[in-house]
Amino acid sequence: MFDMTENDVVMVYQCLKGEYDLVLTNTSLLDAGFTIDTPIIVGKAHGQEIWLYVCEEIFIIDVMNTDHTAGTHWHPYDIDAAVKDMADFMNGKSDYEMESFPKA
Repeated sequence: MFDMTENDVVMVYQCLKGEYDLVLTNTSLLDAGFTIDTPIIVGKAHGQEIWLYVCEEIFIIDVMNTDHTAGTHWHPYDIDAAVKDMADFMNGKSDYEMESFPKA
């Protein structure tokens, strides 16, 4: 069912980069505790942050508050769903049900 690749993350970015203020970077550059080294799209809007990346052939979208103390995530099924979810966020969707992250 899932067979996303790093190239799919880049394709999502290519679809959105002209319309939204998004950054295509790498997880190793975020200094966010990732144990994988993969391309990631980062967007910030309305006091929240969104990340899109691939892990084990699955898209992952994380949405969190700007201090990264609460958030949520889900798995878009394909590029079209990922593009829609990222665009919805950047266009103002902010009513995500977030849970507090455990304290380290």
